[in-house]
Amino acid sequence: MKAPRACITTVENGFKAVFILAVMLCPLPAARAQKPMMAVEKALPLSAEQTAEAIGLLPLFARIKAIETSANLLDSQELLALQQQILLRVTTASLQVGTATGQIDAEIADTRELQNYLSGRRNSKLAQLDLLNLAIGGTFGTANSALGFTNHDVASAVTSAVAGSAAVALSLQSLRVRRGESRRLLAPSNMLSEVFSRASAENNMYPPVVFTFMHAVPPGDKDGLSRQDRLIRSWVEIGRIPPPDSMKGQEKIVRLTSLPQENIKQSIGDLDDRQAMLYDLRVRLNYIQQDLAALLTAIPTIPIGDSRTSAP
Repeated sequence: MKAPRACITTVENGFKAVFILAVMLCPLPAARAQKPMMAVEKALPLSAEQTAEAIGLLPLFARIKAIETSANLLDSQELLALQQQILLRVTTASLQVGTATGQIDAEIADTRELQNYLSGRRNSKLAQLDLLNLAIGGTFGTANSALGFTNHDVASAVTSAVAGSAAVALSLQSLRVRRGESRRLLAPSNMLSEVFSRASAENNMYPPVVFTFMHAVPPGDKDGLSRQDRLIRSWVEIGRIPPPDSMKGQEKIVRLTSLPQENIKQSIGDLDDRQAMLYDLRVRLNYIQQDLAALLTAIPTIPIGDSRTSAP
């Protein structure tokens, strides 16, 4: 009686094994369709969306969202094509921004070189005036002291007057020298000209993505000012330039954005302001690179080994 029961148990176990094997080899279509791609898991920052709009990526990201749950091989191929387009545009924009920042760096270097030259000449003249003041003061002071031991009161008074006059003249000359000389800057670019909407050099590298970025209102700006207007306001508040709508402001802007052919001389103070403002502009352009990096991380990808990317 035990043999038939054992046979029945063996048959049942055999059917179970066959069934399990069939399930493992033939997964349900619904289960295959539920295998997702790696899609965009979080929304882009508002600043990155502005940059994406500037370089024409929003339609591409919208198309990716439309096919991110699709299981068709054709959709997967389209996704790969969209990824390549996004990567190409982001890379191109990044290289353009890098070129602009490189030109800003070159202009900063030219500005610093002239500033150091003028500062060196000023310091040398101040040192000479200090030595001359010391020599005259010591000489006339000694002479005046010597005359004090004699009856030459008139000569002592004259010596004191001459020493005082010489000290005043040297002090006035020192004040004039402290302002430094003014020279023409030979930098072949004027990257600040775009910020103040002035005529720019022909070789200025100011790509459309930078122009759009600077003229856009950043998220969270309480006054609704564009990045360009906010930058100008900050320069006015810290005293880099007078208000742009004033006469002094316009004169200052002309000097800060001058080109060699305009023969406009710049003082040490002008060069210092120009250099600092170029640094500020460069920092703003670095924010574009951060946005481009955010766009790259937002590109959805297909996991390696996904069956939808291989040929049937």
